[in-house]
Amino acid sequence: MNRHTLQGACQALIASSILLAAASQAAAGPAAAGLTDCPSFDVLRKQEADKIAARQLKPLTAEPTQPELRKELLAMMERDQSARSKASASAKAHGGQPEQSLILAIFQSDQDNVSRMAEIVEAKQFPDASQVGRDGLRAAWLIAAHADRDPQLQAKLLALLEPLAKKGDIVPQDFALLSDRVKVSQGLPQLYGSQFRASGGISHPQPIEKPEGLEARRAEQGLLTMRDYGCLLQQFHGIPVDLTPNTQVIR
Repeated sequence: MNRHTLQGACQALIASSILLAAASQAAAGPAAAGLTDCPSFDVLRKQEADKIAARQLKPLTAEPTQPELRKELLAMMERDQSARSKASASAKAHGGQPEQSLILAIFQSDQDNVSRMAEIVEAKQFPDASQVGRDGLRAAWLIAAHADRDPQLQAKLLALLEPLAKKGDIVPQDFALLSDRVKVSQGLPQLYGSQFRASGGISHPQPIEKPEGLEARRAEQGLLTMRDYGCLLQQFHGIPVDLTPNTQVIR
């Protein structure tokens, strides 16, 4: 997977943390101004891409041993990203409120992908990089990240991916995002501040564990600073961002 595809997948994941809330916030009235004096969107995208590139994994030397499963996982990721990209474009074009049919398309994509992933886990066929390549494994990660409506499966997938992350088959940014996703799904504070939720027409981070160490944890995982990340979200979605965390997890 090249840098731009990788970045697109990250943006698709970022989008999902705000999109569904945006539809319910469109009628909330005027929102606060959000972050100011942000670097441009293109500058932030380049910084993010450079951080991702710095953590790129070494290419595998052998062909995947399960090419059909790899092909299926990549098709599942494509369906996921297509649904979210269309809804994100619609939200930006309609004041933060995507068309209802596009929201439903995200739900359907997630339901189909999660159902299939549950079958793979149940059959004890969850792959590693040697079987489906790093791009196929990353597709599995993305499906796990969007399995919020099945928190038990999502937690299982995090546990399955953790040893692969330690082995270097998953970039640290990805594992940090999924870790946050699972914690928020469980109603717990997140570690890396990646998950936001819109409330009252403005987007805030979900609660953060030990916020005094947040920037150090983000730097260790190769993530943007929290302010730059907030600026990126604000410009990507067109929804004002306030970096003050929510006091409790908002579903």
